[in-house]
Amino acid sequence: MNPYGRVKEEFPGASSSYPAGMPSMVTAQQMKGLHDAGPPPFLTKTYDIIDDSSTNNIISWGRANNSFIVWDPQAFSMTLLPRFFKHNNFSSFVRQLNTYGFRKVDTDRWEFANEKFLRGKRHLLKNIRRRKTHQPQASQYALDHCVEVGRFGLDGEIDRLRRDKQVLMVELVKLRQQQQNTRTCLLAVEKRLRKTEMKQQQMMSFLAKAMQNPSFVQQLIQHNDRSKELEEAITKKRQRRIDQRD
Repeated sequence: MNPYGRVKEEFPGASSSYPAGMPSMVTAQQMKGLHDAGPPPFLTKTYDIIDDSSTNNIISWGRANNSFIVWDPQAFSMTLLPRFFKHNNFSSFVRQLNTYGFRKVDTDRWEFANEKFLRGKRHLLKNIRRRKTHQPQASQYALDHCVEVGRFGLDGEIDRLRRDKQVLMVELVKLRQQQQNTRTCLLAVEKRLRKTEMKQQQMMSFLAKAMQNPSFVQQLIQHNDRSKELEEAITKKRQRRIDQRD
């Protein structure tokens, strides 16, 4: 016999600490949290770029902290886009902003805004949804907040063509300089060849005279001998004068 009285009847599946059904509710909430998707990488990377104060001269938050401004699209395309997005196409970046509902809020500069993209409120990024891409083309053009990218695309293409032209002009100047140097070298070689040919002609003329007049060679040898004797006599005379002075 139980001294404490009748034992409390327990039901299968019930818990002594929680009401029936409570564990299943907690599990459902936990599962829902597991399936919650975080913000898209494009938004988190863009947020990190803007939030980095070291690049404020290129891109920064707007004055009211509810927009951001790309101050230098060229530097942004050449330095930041390749680092975070593996490309350098500013127009592609702007199109991505458009698909996430950003709007261009200033016609004179590249300033963009989204009501859930705010400074200091990174947790709101998960509430930004990507627009569906199967909307009719006419409705796309009818959107008031559609971001304009055409002008920058044309300006970027013109800048690229100008840079290519400058590179080609530099290469052309180099080629012309090389051509001038080559021409100078050819003229110098041609001059040396003419001198060599002239010496050969003189040598051939000398040999022809020697063959026609055998005594010419003998006279030339005698002339050289007399020249040597004269030089030796002059040298000895100078040496005697030096010895007499000493």
